[in-house]
Amino acid sequence: MNRRHWLGRSALAAAGMALARVPAYAALAPVGKELIKLDQNENPYGISQRTEQAIATAMRSAHRYPHGELAALRDLIAEREKVPRNCVVLSAGSTEILSRVCLLFGADGKEVLVAEPTYGGFSGYAERLSGVVLRVPVNDRWETDIDQMAGRVTRNTSVVYICNPNNPTGAMVDPGRLRPFCEDTAGKAIVVVDEAYYELVEDSRRASMVDLVRKGANVIVARTFSKIYGLAGLRVGYGIAKPELTAQLLRFQSNLSPLSRLSLAAARAAYEDTDHVALSRERNSQARAGFYQVLGKLGQSAIPGSQTNFVTFEPKGGAERLVASLRRDYGISVRPFQFLGKNWVRVSMGTPEEMSRLSVAMRELLGT
Repeated sequence: MNRRHWLGRSALAAAGMALARVPAYAALAPVGKELIKLDQNENPYGISQRTEQAIATAMRSAHRYPHGELAALRDLIAEREKVPRNCVVLSAGSTEILSRVCLLFGADGKEVLVAEPTYGGFSGYAERLSGVVLRVPVNDRWETDIDQMAGRVTRNTSVVYICNPNNPTGAMVDPGRLRPFCEDTAGKAIVVVDEAYYELVEDSRRASMVDLVRKGANVIVARTFSKIYGLAGLRVGYGIAKPELTAQLLRFQSNLSPLSRLSLAAARAAYEDTDHVALSRERNSQARAGFYQVLGKLGQSAIPGSQTNFVTFEPKGGAERLVASLRRDYGISVRPFQFLGKNWVRVSMGTPEEMSRLSVAMRELLGT
């Protein structure tokens, strides 16, 4: 690796999730009001008491390196997913797994195939590393168009990235269709399935692609503790892949864990707290259903059937105007997007109080 590539790849880590079209997340709430953040798909209910207690207990040993805790969380995930422990790689958020994939398989002219739109972090990483990113528009159900993708895979394709459910459309590809696509494509390229929103899915067809890892396919499944588990600020994620691939992913990790004792303790407690996960999923479902009703009454065109903790819609009167007004006048932050020739707004689901305040603001700004 020459010096230019080393510097470029080091800059990748510093760049994080920054996207050129996203405004800076400064304190833009009106004076005297706390900003309501409905822009980053976080769990608005935070962590459970069980997880809080685990963090407090871990504080007592914060002066020790977390080697044992790292192994404990890895083994817990491996047991639940029914894979050998060397199939699990822990990381500082799932974005670290994605960046490592790009470093290994998506840089220096290698061809990367993604949906349009999809999570921009992955394609952004590849582009900054001089990868060649090819985009396939989503289908008329707002899903990743795996039929069109299959036709775009060639001998030059190095990585195929699929976010399922997709961000920012919220749509999920039927696992019964996705699995054979991944299985076939994995014989030609590395397939990355980003399951950041997997635990939020309520569709009875929900199924992970981890079973393909068990079969030894060239599939990497990325997961995160930042969404339903409520640990966005502690940065914990993991990848699941066959040992030959996890060994390569570990090439970019130092001899020290990328995670702290506190984050590992929190992740383990949150992972085992199935009651908090179920409650978060139920509350998210209620907020999402209510917000769809608000949009319907206001005559707004929304992408239907979200299986995530956000809803994306095309506001009448313009996205930028709505985003700016919500921030300036109501202290509510939502996320603007531009894709397929249109301007959109993505709203993360909040608490009942937050969603009520948003509904009032929306009626005042968009009502007739």
